[in-house]
Amino acid sequence: MGILKKKTTEKKEEKAPKVAKETKAEPKKKEKVAKAAPVSSNKRVLLAAHVSEKAAGVEASGTYTFKVSLDATKIDIKREVLAHYGVLPTDVRVMNYEGKRKRFGRSQGRRSDWKKAIVTLPKGKTIDIHSGI
Repeated sequence: MGILKKKTTEKKEEKAPKVAKETKAEPKKKEKVAKAAPVSSNKRVLLAAHVSEKAAGVEASGTYTFKVSLDATKIDIKREVLAHYGVLPTDVRVMNYEGKRKRFGRSQGRRSDWKKAIVTLPKGKTIDIHSGI
């Protein structure tokens, strides 16, 4: 019986609680780094001002409508408006349109797909989009 008691005491010694290592948690610093993608000089983003009754009606409130290239992103559109007009937009909304199917006599055709961007400027800022891009 004495042998059995030794084994149990040895196991108790092995299971003794280990001392936890003290570590100092350093606060993580989050740095906001603006990663700007290179702007291609041969890529046209803003193609033309979109002229419609609805677009003309909302221009007074600082919202302007453009036809843009199909591969343009919201960030590209913001940068292009800033570069061309000198005003940084507060909001950019983008819509894709499918070209309509049309008939030309006996043959059928299709208009091109296009993309429209609605750009909102800060209060008090205006631009002249009808002078040309």
